[in-house]
Amino acid sequence: MMKRVLYIIFMSCFTLQLFAQIDTGKKPATLVFHVFYDDFKTAYLIHTTSLLHVLSNNLWSNISSTQMGFGVNYLKGINPKIDFAATLDGSYTDYPGPNNTYNGSSEFLLDAGAGVNIKLFDDHHPVVPYLSAGLGFETYKGSGGFYVPVGAGLQFNIFNEAFVFTNMQYKRGLTSFVTNYIQYGIGVGVGLGKKKKIQTPVIPASPVKTEIQVKVAEPVVVVAPVVKLPVKDLVISVTDELTGLPLPGAEILVEGPNIKLNGTTDANGRIVFNTIQAADYTISGTLHGVNATAQRISKNSFDIQDAGIKINIQHNDPRFTLAGRVTDKNTGKPESEVTVNVVNTTQNSSVNAPDKPDDGTFNIQLEAGSDFSISGKKAGYISNIEKVSTKGLTRSTTLYVNLELAIEQALPDKAISLSNIYYDTGSAKIRANASSDLEKLVRFLNDNPGLKIEIASHTDSRGSKAVNLKLSQARAQEMVNYLQKNGISKSRLIPKGYGATRLVNGCRAGVKCTQAQHEQNRRTEFKVMGN
Repeated sequence: MMKRVLYIIFMSCFTLQLFAQIDTGKKPATLVFHVFYDDFKTAYLIHTTSLLHVLSNNLWSNISSTQMGFGVNYLKGINPKIDFAATLDGSYTDYPGPNNTYNGSSEFLLDAGAGVNIKLFDDHHPVVPYLSAGLGFETYKGSGGFYVPVGAGLQFNIFNEAFVFTNMQYKRGLTSFVTNYIQYGIGVGVGLGKKKKIQTPVIPASPVKTEIQVKVAEPVVVVAPVVKLPVKDLVISVTDELTGLPLPGAEILVEGPNIKLNGTTDANGRIVFNTIQAADYTISGTLHGVNATAQRISKNSFDIQDAGIKINIQHNDPRFTLAGRVTDKNTGKPESEVTVNVVNTTQNSSVNAPDKPDDGTFNIQLEAGSDFSISGKKAGYISNIEKVSTKGLTRSTTLYVNLELAIEQALPDKAISLSNIYYDTGSAKIRANASSDLEKLVRFLNDNPGLKIEIASHTDSRGSKAVNLKLSQARAQEMVNYLQKNGISKSRLIPKGYGATRLVNGCRAGVKCTQAQHEQNRRTEFKVMGN
C-alpha cells in the first residue's frame, strides 16, 4: 500500500513539472483548518527494524490504529515557490515514550511548530506538490521537547478561492521525551484578505408608466409528512487484540448528534444501549488508561432487519492484567476497603489500587519481564505478601495473572502466628532465609503507627524449662532487634519469651510426639496490646 502511495506522488510531481509555467504570484496570508492522524506504531517499527522491512512485510498501520486530532496552519508566501508555515495542533491521545512505554491515557498533547513548504510550482496551478521541513515543540502531561518534522504533500487549488492540503510528515525527536512518529493530515485553507464584491448592475426605470394589476393567489400550505426514523439496539463488545478474550470493565462512550451515552462492559466484555435512533455515531472505549480502537457507524447502518447492531472494538495493552481477590485469612470471605500495593521489584516502581467493595476483586496492570511483590493495606489488618512474575510469559497467549491475597484482623490481645521464622538450633540468631512474615510485620507496623505489640517466642517441651525460657526470651529480643533495624521504634515493641509454658497441643515433657507436632509448639507470635 505504502509503495503505491509513494509511486503515485512521485509520478504526479514528474508529470506536473512537464506542464509547469513560470508565474510570479505569492500566496497571501492563508488560514488552514486540518484534521490529522498520528501513527506511533509504524514509526516505532521503522526505528526498531527498517523502512524496507516494514514495507516488504506490509506492516504499515491502518487508519484505525492511529490517533486523531485537529489543528490550524498559518501560511504566507515568501516567494512564489516557498511558503512560511506555522502550525498549532491539539489532540487527546495515548502518548508512548521513546521505548514504546505509554505515559498516559487520553491526555492532551499540544504541538506547535514553524517551517517552510517548498513547492514545485506556484499557486496558480491546480495541483502543487511540495516538501516541508521545520522545527516543532510538543508538551504532554507537563513534559515537553523539540522535534524536526520533514514530509511531503499535495496542494489543490479550488477555483483560486481555497486550497485543499494533504500531507505526510515524519517527526524526529531531538530530546529524550519526544517519540518519533508519522503524521497524516488533510485540511482546507482560505485567504484572510477581503474579497471584492461584485456590483449588481442597476437597470434604469422605464419612462413609460404602466399600471398593472396583479392578483395574488392565496398561499397553499403543504404539510410535510412525519418521517419516523428507525431505532435499534447497539450491542458493543470489547476484546483483547492479542488474545481475543472479552474485556470486562471497559468504559464505553457513544457520541452522536446532540447525544452522549456511556457505560461499562459486563463480565462478558459486553454492553447494550437500547432503542438508539438512527444517526451517525462514534463509539470509543478505554481500559486501564489505554484507548481501544474507535468505530464509526452511519445512519444507513440502521436499515437492517435485525433488532440490534453489533459492534466490536479492540483493545491493545502490551501489559498483563493481575486479576486478584482480597479475602479474610480466617473465613475465606471477600474483604473490602483494602488498598492493594503492587511493587515491581525489577523496575523499582509501585502502584496502588482499591479493591471492589462488593466482592474484594481488583485489577492492576503488570509490565512484562518483571517480578512483583503484592500486599494489602487496611487499618488494623496484617496482610500476606505474595510474589508473582511475568518473566517467561507470552502476551499473545496470556492476558490474566490470577492471585488471592489474604489479610487478617489484628484485634487486641489476639495472638497471630508468624510462620517459618528460622533460627539455628539452640541459637537466637534469625537465619538469613527468614520468611516474608517478617516483612509483612514491618509493613503492618508502618501502616498502623499508633499500635504497640508484644513479640512472643515459644519452644517445644524438650530440654530444661530454664534453658527454654532463656532461649525463647533471647529469640523474642532478636525479633525486636530486627524490627528496630527496619525503622520500628523500640518503645512500640515488648519482647516476651514463654518457653514451653503455652503449648498448642498435648506434647508435654515425657509425651512421645512427632517432629511435626513439636514444630507446632516452636513458634513466634505477636499480638496488639490492649488499652
